[in-house]
Formats: sequence, structure tokens, C-alpha cells
Amino acid sequence: MFRKHMTGILILGFVLFLNCQAVDAAQSETRIKVGISPFSPFIIMSEEKPVGLSIDLWHALSRETGLDFEFVKHEGVADKLKNLQEGSIDIAIGGITITEKREVMFDFTHPVYHTGLDILIPNVGNPTLRGLLYSLFKGYKFFIFGGLMILIIIAGHVIWIVERSSKNRTTSFHRKYLPGVFEGMYWALITASTIGYGDKVPQRWIGRVLAAIIIIIFLPLFGYFIAQLSSDLTMQSLKANINGPEDLRGRRVAVVGGTTSYKYMENERAYIDIFATVEEAYDALLNENVDAVVYDAPNLLFYANGEGKGKVTVVGKIFEPQDYGLVLPQGSPLREKINRAILTLVENDELARTVAKWLGPAGSP
Repeated sequence: MFRKHMTGILILGFVLFLNCQAVDAAQSETRIKVGISPFSPFIIMSEEKPVGLSIDLWHALSRETGLDFEFVKHEGVADKLKNLQEGSIDIAIGGITITEKREVMFDFTHPVYHTGLDILIPNVGNPTLRGLLYSLFKGYKFFIFGGLMILIIIAGHVIWIVERSSKNRTTSFHRKYLPGVFEGMYWALITASTIGYGDKVPQRWIGRVLAAIIIIIFLPLFGYFIAQLSSDLTMQSLKANINGPEDLRGRRVAVVGGTTSYKYMENERAYIDIFATVEEAYDALLNENVDAVVYDAPNLLFYANGEGKGKVTVVGKIFEPQDYGLVLPQGSPLREKINRAILTLVENDELARTVAKWLGPAGSP
């Protein structure tokens, strides 16, 4: 009798186990996989969980549709679309531009955000004394400037030693060390920059040889140094004059490979530097390796008002209009359900509130 009870209990437990497994499997099959990748402010990968405009939007859509889901992280848009095409994920979200080429391979939902491209430049103003001093002591120009000063000090001492006045003879240079040496350095500086004014002229042949050496060596070096300073100030002025895509011709422009910004700049007369991520493009701009960054407007605005505040500026009006949408495999049964949910969020203003939360009132379409 005991054996029969134990056998029944074991059979019942086994049946319950199989039912639980079947339920788990069914739930796993109905849980859709949502592809995401970093794209501020639409998707921001935080330590705890992803946040951003697209994340908030998807939570609202899942609430409206009743869809169970899990996020699947990817490196970028190209990676997401590749996995979507292979069937590894069911939908891709996060600032994905609707294009004719992509529409051939995928299905898009209704647009969820209208935007375009914009331009990011360093935060520069009119040339100032501070800018001049910064240019003076930046990079190799600091060493050129230092070398010139050392050479002028040495030349000033030498010309004073050989040309200073004595009891028997009066020259252009004072007999005492001070102010004699300062007069010598003044003469060396004026000779190096303008070949002299004629107010102080060496009389001995050693002094004349020194004057010739200064003119031959110092003058070109001094001219090169002044030319570099002028070039820096001119470039600051040119960067401040970038106000739209028409001003990018002949400039060095950073873009992210495989994006709409890259495809747009291919047709412009600019020198394009291609980067894997927009963060790398920002670094190149701050390091003055490029003159501007062309990328999606909301991403540039988010950076300029956050991490890059005070360092960069978004200029000009939005150009090359584009729409963002959610991407699904062709013929996906989820498309109609999600489209209806998007229209609901538009009608009850939840979509507009979500956009304003992350981009401010100015960012609302």
C-alpha cells in the first residue's frame, strides 16, 4: 500500500515538473527580444539598467500592447540590424533612421521622432588676448618661443660685451651691465623682427658679424613663429564662421561610419574623418583634430547641454530631415499592434511628454 502511494506521489510530481517546464518554455517563446545599443539620449547604458528616451517609449508601448520582453545589448545600429535579419532578436529600437534602403530589408513602425542632422563645433568666439596667449604657449610653439627668448638674451649679452661704451669711446650701448644688457636685448629683438630701426648700430666688426647672423637666422625663425600665431587666430575665426552645411566645404569634418551623416557628407566637398563611435568624434573635436562633427541633431544637443557644456556649440538649422522608427523583420505580426500603440501615445500626448523629458520642450517634434 505504501509503495502505491509513493509511486502515485512520484508520478504526480513528475507531471507537475513537466507542466512547469512547459509553462516556462511557453513564456520564453512569447517573450520578445528587443535589441538596444548606446545612442544618447535615446539609449544610455547605465550600470544598473538601460535608460533613455527610447527605453521609456518602449516601456509605454509594452504596457499598451501587453508584450513581455527582454533587452538584448548590441554594439551599434549595424549590429542590431544584422541580428534582426538573422532572427536573433524580434525588434530593434533607439534612434534608427527610416531609409528606403532599410525599408527593402525590414519593416518600420510609424515614425516616433522627427529630426535631422546638425553641426557641432568648438565653443570659440572672437579672437581674444586669452586666445592669443593660449596659442602662444600651445604645443611646439612654446619651445620655439622659449628658444627665441634664450637666443635674444644671449645675443643681447654678446652685443653688449663687444659694443659697450668705454671711457674713451661712446657707443649705442651703455657702459654698465644694467641698462646695457637690456639695450642689447632690445637691439637683438628689433634686428630679428624688423632688421633694426637704426637707433642702435654696432660699430665694431664683431658686432656687425653678430648682426648679420641674427638677420640670417633669427629673422626667418621669428617670421615662422609669427606666421603660426596668425594661422591659429585665423583658424579660430574660421571655426566661428561655421553656421551651416555650406560652410563645411574645405573643412575637416568628423562623422560616424555607416550613418546618415556619413552618407550625406560623402557628397560634400569636405575632408571626412570616419570614426566608429560619436564619442570618438567628440574627442577628435575637443583635441582640434577636426573642425566640426556632423551627426544626428538630438545626440549633438544632448552632448552640448551635458558633458560638452561650455566646450562645444551646436550651430545652424537642422538639415537632411529624417524620421526615427522601430524596426521589425519583414511581415512581423507585431507591427500592427505596435503601430496602434504608437498612435495611442501620440493622441494622449505621452510620446510628446517622453520626448520633452529627455530633450526639453525645444526637442519636441
